[in-house]
Amino acid sequence: MIGSAALFLVAIVGAAQIRAVDALPAVLSLQGEAASPSAWSMDVGLRVTRYGLDGGLQRRNHWLAQAATRATDATPAAPVGAPTPEPEATPAAACESCDIDCETCRESDRQARYVMHRRAVLLRTHRAFGIAAWSSLVVTEALGTILAINRPTWFGDGACASDSSAFGCGSSLVGTLHQASSFLTTGLYATAGILAIAAPDPDSASVGDDRASSTLRLHKALAWVHGVGMILMPILGIVGATVQNQEVGRAFRTVHAGVGYATLGALTWAMSLELF
Repeated sequence: MIGSAALFLVAIVGAAQIRAVDALPAVLSLQGEAASPSAWSMDVGLRVTRYGLDGGLQRRNHWLAQAATRATDATPAAPVGAPTPEPEATPAAACESCDIDCETCRESDRQARYVMHRRAVLLRTHRAFGIAAWSSLVVTEALGTILAINRPTWFGDGACASDSSAFGCGSSLVGTLHQASSFLTTGLYATAGILAIAAPDPDSASVGDDRASSTLRLHKALAWVHGVGMILMPILGIVGATVQNQEVGRAFRTVHAGVGYATLGALTWAMSLELF
């Protein structure tokens, strides 16, 4: 009788131990220093060995793979056995309800990305056309310098007046190349200017005290200088080449050459700011 009672008590104790082992929480959380906030996240794989009792015999159960994520906020770890709190709604999750505020925010963000992408594309194209225009202007000025040396200006009667065999005096090839190069330069420059004007500037990049803003303001100021020069040069060149009065033609050719050098200098300065 006593032996039966003892066996009954042992069975009850064994069943209680099995229930206690099975009641262990399946979800583990990092505590102490491991749960401290950090600027990065790390997935830690935890393998846990569970043991149970079956009829008084100890058996080894399967491995359980659990993933614990270190929190990036200062939320303390919940104690073992405590109910898991509901996760707080993040701004991204709150926007899933698609209310008018979140939809407006998303649309504004898309519009801002589109505007800045469009500005970057236009400014890159503007830079390419600006480099091409500067290169063409260098060629134009080189050919114009040859013509200014050969023809009458305020600095003399020209090389062709004293030596008809001087370079460029016996043919109109230099003048034709100069005219064609000037047309090409004007077209490239106008395209670069249109692209610069068309580029959106929602943040007013030239407003501010930083180096980038001051550089952009100087770049825009130089644009007024070489822009006026690009307008005056064709007018002065056409008048200087077609006027009948020699003194007037001499004056227009001299001013035309001076404006060309000033324009080239301003554009070179502007391009150096753009590239360096």
